[in-house]
Amino acid sequence: MSVTRAAQAFEAMAKRFLAAHADIPHQWRTVPSKVSGDRVDLICGDRSRPEVWASLRSDQIAVGSGGAHRDFEDFGRNLSAEALAAEAFDAFKDLLKEHGYIMHGELR
Repeated sequence: MSVTRAAQAFEAMAKRFLAAHADIPHQWRTVPSKVSGDRVDLICGDRSRPEVWASLRSDQIAVGSGGAHRDFEDFGRNLSAEALAAEAFDAFKDLLKEHGYIMHGELR
């Protein structure tokens, strides 16, 4: 299983979700790095609430808010790329809900 495929699946889920929730302020950033490899960051936030972010790397997806985050990687769990992405995206949506970006019924 390629985590790069998982990152691509996460990005596709996020883009569909954010298109349906255009009121959530967000931005995508490509962060180049010769040392640890390039990554793509998705940051959702406004000045009144904590940011919620996802960092998509070739070897993992990290999802967090503030200084706390959770890493999602395969590491022998034998997950498909789509299952890994869905697990990370569910955690991302939970954080959006926790910080008031979406309401309980809006988790579609």
